[in-house]
Amino acid sequence: MRSALPLFLSLSITACMDPGRGAGDSVPSTDDSVGTDDTGTAKPEVCGYMPMPDLDASTDVVEVNLTASALEWDPGTGVPLTGGMAFNDSVPGPVLEANLGDTVRVHFTNDLDFETSLHWHGLRVTPEMDGIMQTMGDPVEPGETFDYEFTLQDAGFYWFHTHMDTATTIEAGLYAPIIVHAPGEVAPDCDQPMVLDDILLEEDTLQIAPPDTDMMQLMGRLGNVLMVNGRSDHSYGWTKGQTTLWRFVNASNARYWDLYLEGHQLTVVGTDGGFLAEPYTVDNLVISPGERYLVVVQATGEPGQSYRLMNKRFQLHEEGGDMVEPDPVGNGDNPVATVVYGGGETAGTGWTQPTPDVPSWGAPVENLGHHWLLDEDMMGGSVTIDGATWPDVPMVDVAMNVDTMFEVENASEMHHPFHIHGNRFQVVDVGGELPANAVGWKDTFDIPPRTTVTLVSALDNPGEWMYHCHILEHGDDGMAGLMTVEE
Repeated sequence: MRSALPLFLSLSITACMDPGRGAGDSVPSTDDSVGTDDTGTAKPEVCGYMPMPDLDASTDVVEVNLTASALEWDPGTGVPLTGGMAFNDSVPGPVLEANLGDTVRVHFTNDLDFETSLHWHGLRVTPEMDGIMQTMGDPVEPGETFDYEFTLQDAGFYWFHTHMDTATTIEAGLYAPIIVHAPGEVAPDCDQPMVLDDILLEEDTLQIAPPDTDMMQLMGRLGNVLMVNGRSDHSYGWTKGQTTLWRFVNASNARYWDLYLEGHQLTVVGTDGGFLAEPYTVDNLVISPGERYLVVVQATGEPGQSYRLMNKRFQLHEEGGDMVEPDPVGNGDNPVATVVYGGGETAGTGWTQPTPDVPSWGAPVENLGHHWLLDEDMMGGSVTIDGATWPDVPMVDVAMNVDTMFEVENASEMHHPFHIHGNRFQVVDVGGELPANAVGWKDTFDIPPRTTVTLVSALDNPGEWMYHCHILEHGDDGMAGLMTVEE
């Protein structure tokens, strides 16, 4: 039986600066230098991120080279993963950064030894750019290239990842963030993507464990090492008074993260599809696989203090149900990163909220596009949509540019993160009640056990679109279907 591995919390010396394309000047550093101090102790990291180099000098075109390849990378255990993979030799891959309205060209090279494709999670691209074989055609073969090109219709925080054999390839490291800046967006003191992931390692070798059980396929794969931005040992340097924007994305196979920062509150200013009109403050934040949240934190600590970003145990199955999945990191709270306050104090820039693009329906939407039924067959070892698995799930046909309601009923005793490609949605009802928090655009949302969630959409992006559970083992096992938005 695998036991939980220790979480390594030594300070990292990695640092990168953000040139702030479209968002003002570079992200300010919270420490003027990186490396080690006089005692040899590693210093906290400088805030920021390094976007992929733009090969096009035009102000409205972002052109980048992207390569997927095998890479031995260290998740913070001190032992590189011989089965690791990466985009541009980095885990997570480098940030794809652009402005609303830009044209993006990605020259993708597959240096893996198997075919693959890329999905631009949350972006409203055209169907042939979406990374599913039904609309893209042939996948990208080993040694071959493919040019992805699309125009950015929505500002916000997104991510890209492989869309073939996702449970294996995303676990190995093939994922990266996307930042699309809104017009007039002003950079905070610290703008930091926070890619959440967990990885399951064999206890003796510290290598990626094989998906060796049918139960893992049914329950989802939970890891025994928790990581932020590809490592379990990140430490970020802050200065009292600064404003930090954390851009969270959950890239885990199955883990729901329930985060809190010791001694601080979290103000949620955006969700999957951009900024909110009414931010809200929480002590802890639950993020399901595939979801994104934009969170502002005011630095109120004193020089020399440190605080841990913690993750609480989240039970995937309903309380009192027949199933309780074991968590390899245990049932307590676990640290995933550290915030360290340096000397001095800054006045800070505060937070300038960009003008939100939020959904608005003046009247109830009565047109029902579809009622999905999610269920599981414990005896048969499968998870289903509308009583079937891919490719036998019936096609859903809906009309374009018609305000449409959808219902997603979860008849199982397990949470399912539901992701719909190609169009954006608003969650208007959860189990007969209004959503607890502010209105925003979503493309991935939790469907709690024994609960029906109601969505509405304008369905303004035509084409054939996949929908699926974003527990990666479930999606790979056939908990997926197709919806045609007809012009």
